[in-house]
Amino acid sequence: MQLSHRIALIILPVLLLASSFVLSHHAGPQWLWSNLDPDYWYLFDSLNMVNLQWPQHIAHPGTTTQWIGAIIIKTMHPFDATEHINRLVLANPEFYFLAISRVLIFINAIALGVVGVAGYLTFRDLTAALLVQTGPFLSQLIMKHSFHVSPEPLLITTMLVLAAVTLVALRPGQMDNHRTRYVIAFAVIAGFGMASKVSSAGMYLLPLFLLGNLRSIVLYGFYTVLFTVIFTLPAAGSYGEIFDWLGSIAIGSGYFGQGEQTIIDWSSYPGQLLKTTSRPVFFVVLLVSLGLLLATRKSDKCSPDTLPQARLALAGLCLALIVEALLVAKHPTGRYMIPALTSAALGMALIYHLSIGLTRAGSVTRNRVRIGFTIFLLVLAGAQVKTFMKLDRGFIERTSIAAGFDEAPFQSCARIYFWPASNPLYALYMGSWNTDGSLAETLDKLYMEKGVFFGTEDGKINRWTHTVSPDHLIQEYPCIMARGERALYIGEEAPFYDISLPDEVFSARLKRDICHPGEEVIFTWGIDCKGKMF
Repeated sequence: MQLSHRIALIILPVLLLASSFVLSHHAGPQWLWSNLDPDYWYLFDSLNMVNLQWPQHIAHPGTTTQWIGAIIIKTMHPFDATEHINRLVLANPEFYFLAISRVLIFINAIALGVVGVAGYLTFRDLTAALLVQTGPFLSQLIMKHSFHVSPEPLLITTMLVLAAVTLVALRPGQMDNHRTRYVIAFAVIAGFGMASKVSSAGMYLLPLFLLGNLRSIVLYGFYTVLFTVIFTLPAAGSYGEIFDWLGSIAIGSGYFGQGEQTIIDWSSYPGQLLKTTSRPVFFVVLLVSLGLLLATRKSDKCSPDTLPQARLALAGLCLALIVEALLVAKHPTGRYMIPALTSAALGMALIYHLSIGLTRAGSVTRNRVRIGFTIFLLVLAGAQVKTFMKLDRGFIERTSIAAGFDEAPFQSCARIYFWPASNPLYALYMGSWNTDGSLAETLDKLYMEKGVFFGTEDGKINRWTHTVSPDHLIQEYPCIMARGERALYIGEEAPFYDISLPDEVFSARLKRDICHPGEEVIFTWGIDCKGKMF
């Protein structure tokens, strides 16, 4: 490999590091309303594992994020008692978020370098190698979640490693001579991905055509289940809850197991599928791939230097993308498509390689294909720089507004934070609340500040370990402030907000005011939004 090519293959991993660090910094602390879900849940379950307890937030199931976080925390304090570690982490959670986030970012940068080298060694073409390295940059959605302490960064890693192993498997003789090894390698990747987020299941159909025979496919399925179990063993005590949750979301036709028990709501599913597949990076790569597979269906249309396995890999990728979209469309949340969007880079590299294979070596057409894809790379780079800058500016503005609201005038008031609010104590409470009250007693001893309360979706007002009544707040405090983002506005002529707080109790005794610092809503009773008592 030429020195210039080695340097070129380092550029995108370095850019991934730099861009993720910048976005992470400008997105603000994890306790902001826009950042705390689900990062704080994972921090608490990492602490549960440090305490040798089972994780409680098992919705994804997300076990890999939990045990990686636990390893990082314990590595930082190898000889400290768990109670001391609990206090250190809960007293300064942002420090530990930063540490875990940095590790996940570095893992992705390394994986990006590995997939670039795999692409170069397989295709012997720098353009193809760079194309396969564009995965993390193909969507604003990927970059937006690349630095969070959640399953998404690990799904990016999983897709990059899956692409790297797929590319190495394309080399002549690899599948014929080492098929069982590749079966196990693909199964390890799939098991890790499934343990990270089960909604990525469709992507692990990618190797099916490469595996080539029924025996290998059956073994692949068996080992995938085995490694999924291995990677989720740190959550073994929660298997019952995990299976119950998976069963409910499989049968329920609505979001997260809600709605009729008909598996799919056919009245809304087509629209949701359209929404899921609407990103150009998804449907363009899929449609072009399908067209190219048709164009190369006769082997004599490909030149001898085209790897015969490339079509099988591209066919597997098309199958994976289609099935993944069908799965995600049931719960059409944007970040669930991150594995498919990241893997579009592998599709672009295979499209390029097969397009080259349709031309004669040294021909003008082949040179034009190379030049065309090189120009495409440059245009893509320019477009993504613009997208990155827009995302970064949005983070800066949002963080400035959310963190800049001055609560000092309300220090004498009862302050209630409801879902999701920008407050460090609220983020800690929700981390505990979403993990079945984990470490609530430690939090109660650590944070004894009066006047801080937490509203939950059941309409209750809470302290760390107990519930308080609305009448208690009115009797003990001259005013009340409530803050959160998810306040549903109803009506036009007369403003009304549907919030899970006893507004009717407060408003019967105290005059109310409302203001909007950014996307959050501030409600006050007995005091206006500027801090002046009524």
